[in-house]
Amino acid sequence: MRRILVFCLPAIGDFVRCHSAIQIIAEKFPGQPIDVISSPIAAPLTRLMPHVRKAWTVERRHWTLPLRERVHLARELRKENYQAAYLLTSSTKAALVPWLAGIPERIGYPRDLQFGIVNRLPADWWRAMVAFGPRKTRLFEQVCAIALLGRRPAEGTTLPAPRLLVSADELGNWRLRHGVDPARPALAIYTSEPADLRSWSVDRFLSTARDHVGRGWSVWLVGGPRERETAARIQAQLPEVVDFTSTPDIAEAVCQIAASTVFLGVDGGISHSAAAVGAPCVLVFGSNRSYPHGPVNERVTFLEPPVSTPSWVKGTSAVSEERVYEALAATVRKYAPQFA
Repeated sequence: MRRILVFCLPAIGDFVRCHSAIQIIAEKFPGQPIDVISSPIAAPLTRLMPHVRKAWTVERRHWTLPLRERVHLARELRKENYQAAYLLTSSTKAALVPWLAGIPERIGYPRDLQFGIVNRLPADWWRAMVAFGPRKTRLFEQVCAIALLGRRPAEGTTLPAPRLLVSADELGNWRLRHGVDPARPALAIYTSEPADLRSWSVDRFLSTARDHVGRGWSVWLVGGPRERETAARIQAQLPEVVDFTSTPDIAEAVCQIAASTVFLGVDGGISHSAAAVGAPCVLVFGSNRSYPHGPVNERVTFLEPPVSTPSWVKGTSAVSEERVYEALAATVRKYAPQFA
């Protein structure tokens, strides 16, 4: 048996994108156990990820673990008898762990010159050390390149989009617990925090929520601690909205999104999760462009400033409420016509 460990990125959106690489690895080694290692905030998503057996967690982001903790983790990993480790993060601090654990095959790009610590390099690995051309490589493509060992996908094939699966039973149980009527349309809104340039105006979120409440929709505010301030401001002016930002973990938030009719959000990990679970999404982007940073799933509509927008225009202010209303209406007509 070839046990495989995948070192994933810690942020929620980056972790979701790592599932594309996991799917490629699972196809190459069918039936073999695949475990992942990531942050406590992202790890709950593994129970929704096909092909993943279990998750290890590292408390500190960017692998800033003291050497003693890294040695302890390596000892625990050694007990699992992993045969290969895919390093989707290029951190040397992360690469030390599978080396200390004695995992025979350690696959990744040596961006921090970890030669020897990383002992299997993708084809043409040296190209990743130098910037070529004006286009920035997407993280989605980078993690897939490691899983493919630097080889191009076969002719006519596409890289798999990330997937999160919520079972019908789990969805039904969630609706029962919260008294949600599946016959009533629901708009899930992810705002991020007000200080984040990636967010949209609170007043515009409020206007959109009020418009949908006025047409008989349920409106749910989803997210976590960073979104609670905005959720409280919206709910203070529109008590009909439901605030789900006290959700215990990200997997619960994905259930909320899967139960909604359409999702409206901005650039962030929750939006990547919404796209991966297959929710029809309208995503507002700003100075972070959608091509390098956005989800690659099919049911996503991106709204962003024109390419010609001056560089000093930051954030998402150039995306108007009218564009969002039109995009939401078109998305509902396409994916939930019974509520159009």
